[in-house]
Parts: sequence; structure tokens; C-alpha cells
Amino acid sequence: MIGSQSITHHLLADDTGDGINGLKQQIEQLDQKIRILERNRELERETADTKPKDAPKISIGEKGFSFGSADGNFAINLRGVLQLDSRTFLKDGGIKGNDGFLLRRARPIIEGTVFRDFDFVFVPDFGGSTPQIFDAYLNYRYSRGLQVQLGKFKSPVGLEQLQADANLQFNERSMATDLVPNRDLGVQLHGELFDATVSYAAGLFNGVGDARNSSNADFED
Repeated sequence: MIGSQSITHHLLADDTGDGINGLKQQIEQLDQKIRILERNRELERETADTKPKDAPKISIGEKGFSFGSADGNFAINLRGVLQLDSRTFLKDGGIKGNDGFLLRRARPIIEGTVFRDFDFVFVPDFGGSTPQIFDAYLNYRYSRGLQVQLGKFKSPVGLEQLQADANLQFNERSMATDLVPNRDLGVQLHGELFDATVSYAAGLFNGVGDARNSSNADFED
């Protein structure tokens, strides 16, 4: 009986030792897997950090096609205005008139930002018989309330005149707009105050209606 008990005790000790060794191996395997997972996470973070942070931003929507840098320092936006005018006369009751079709406005609009604080706008018009430049100016934004604009743009006079062509209810403005200046060459100081509740504008302009004949020869006499 003594020999049998000794053998049994020895077998139990061996089984316990094998179990402990097996647990150690499992723990080592789990530890190795954890290390591999942690290393993979580190590699993913390193890869994400090395990706270019200045990837350009591209968008297409109601305001046109926009392309700009991730930091907002540079951007360009492309859109346009196209307005058609068709005239048809029924010739009833002796009314005389010639039917016609007119391309009233065909203006590609190129606008953007450079060095974050400088905005530019360039608007040619191909709607008439002769192409011409309607807007071409540069605007510096020191702040929302203090900006300087230079180039050819609308003079800050006349509410209807200042309304954008794309927002007009009709192709033509009222005759009252003939009493105020339109686009002209000049420089103006402008801005918005009190959360855009108040806006102001004051400028110096060439003085030629719609920038026609705007050469220095106008002032030689």
C-alpha cells in the first residue's frame, strides 16, 4: 500500500506540473499575440501620421466647383451665370415687332483665396456682341469689419444695383438703377460690424459710368 500511494502521488505531481507548464505556454502565446496586436496598432498610427495632411479639398454643389488646400490658405471656385431672353410678338391688332432671341448674360465666374486673407474675383461676360470684363478685383480681409477692395467692381450705391444678377426676378433691372453708378475702377474700405447687423463702404472711384472709356484722357481737359 505504501508503494502504491507513492506512485499515485508521483503521478499527481507530474500531472500538476504538466498543467502548470501548459498554462505558462498559453500565457506566453497570449502575451505574444497581444504584443503583435499592439505593434500593428503602432504601425497603423505611424502610417496615419505619415499620410499627407495637406490633401486638397474638392467639393461640387450649389456654389459651383471648389478646389482648395486643407489649411484654407488657398482656394478657387468656379461657377457661372447664364440668362436668356426670347421675344415673340403675336402680330395681333396691328402690333409690329420683330421676334428675337438674346443671350443676355453668359458670365463664367472665377473666384478664390490666396494666402488666406486675399480674395479675388474675375468675371468676363460673353453675352453681348463684344466680350468684356465685368468684375476684376482683389479684396484684403484684415478682419470681417475691416477690408480693402481694389479693382473693377460695383460702386456701393443703389440697393437694386448691388443685388447679384443671379438673384434678379427678371433679366433687367428697373430704370431707377440708371440714376446710380454701376461698375467702376476704384478702391474702397468696407466691412461688417456687430455680427453683420451693420455694414459700411466708402471708396474712391474713377468716375466713369460702368468703367467705360476709363482712361486718363478723360481728365486731361
